[in-house]
Amino acid sequence: MSEGEEKTIFHSGMPEAREVLVIAPHPDDEALGCAGTVFQLNRKGVSSTIAFLSNGERLQGEPSPEIGEQRKYEACIVSGMLGCKEPLFLNFPDGQISSHRDGVYRSLCDVIDKQKPGIVFSPSPFDHHADHIAASRVALELWDAFRCFTLAFYEVYSTIRFNCLIDISEAVGEKKKAISAYQASLYGNPGMYVAAILGLNAQRSIFVQRQGFYEAFYLLTGDEERNGLFDFLRYRDVWERDNP
Repeated sequence: MSEGEEKTIFHSGMPEAREVLVIAPHPDDEALGCAGTVFQLNRKGVSSTIAFLSNGERLQGEPSPEIGEQRKYEACIVSGMLGCKEPLFLNFPDGQISSHRDGVYRSLCDVIDKQKPGIVFSPSPFDHHADHIAASRVALELWDAFRCFTLAFYEVYSTIRFNCLIDISEAVGEKKKAISAYQASLYGNPGMYVAAILGLNAQRSIFVQRQGFYEAFYLLTGDEERNGLFDFLRYRDVWERDNP
């Protein structure tokens, strides 16, 4: 373990929570990024809600209401499979989350005021999608405003420098089913995504030296972790240490 990482608190599990909110910019992000963890939390009696910021209607480039409705239908199925409550569809334009950040913020403020989640899941600030990055910025603004929940950044298209690994080995079957249910969302080829994502989850086992499947998160839990967050996630501390 490097000197930079020695200074990082490594969390062995998710904090206790009665309510959980999952922010998903599009239907399928939650299945790819944190389905195993959410399923396991729900199985323990936690009440979880997925808030879909958009319906993903730009899947093929141009907006298609029909595709948006298909993806919403799949999202409802997956939400039920994971044991979540009825999903929330905020209906912001796919591909334009950044342009609607104020509206997204206000909508999620209302959800947090009502549900008071102990954990909020969000894509990471360095995920390879503009909507995911915009969603993460909103999540950070919400964390700054409320300071009453743990913010858990999850991986979708890009890996994250994590401080928490959750063993989802017993939930791999449920995660596979959840991803596979997104037939339209994953271009009719969800099997490719299953192989890729579960491969990533398996790769994380290297870090614990124990065979299995692990979802990786960066947990933001206290004031001391907010300063220098982006520098940490970009490995700037390691770069500056090794390149003085």
